[in-house]
Amino acid sequence: MNITGGNYDIESIDTFGGQVKRIGRRDDFEVSFDGIVTSHQDFDWMFHGVSETASSITSSTVSDYRLCLLWTNQTGVTSAAQAINTASEGYREIYAEANMISCEKTMDAGEHLTASIKFKLPFEDSSGTINFRKEVSETSSALTAVSAYTSTSKF
Repeated sequence: MNITGGNYDIESIDTFGGQVKRIGRRDDFEVSFDGIVTSHQDFDWMFHGVSETASSITSSTVSDYRLCLLWTNQTGVTSAAQAINTASEGYREIYAEANMISCEKTMDAGEHLTASIKFKLPFEDSSGTINFRKEVSETSSALTAVSAYTSTSKF
């Protein structure tokens, strides 16, 4: 897995008496990872923006996705969006309004079919709301469940 972006662009501008600092926009995020493909529905349906229940892909659209990544010592976790209790520790990163920009599949003789997947998302949306959230919990606090992803609810 590789997560890059969100960096500021800082520029010094010369003036008559010295320099002033101009803070530019923040870079887009890119999130990439590898996965093992078990059917075309695993990654191709996301790349082409069609329903995950489709038996074939005959069109292509750009869809928004939310990526939710969780690291925890809690057992029995089945979703990165679920709550983590106070007896466990957790670290979660959530990226909203992400678009899958690359899905490259490879396979060598005797190996599994794998896909290298890359998502890209802007740092913030058109209203200035940031498109990511980072959460952490220790054994004295909990992580609440992440709400369903909709056009009006990112997190």
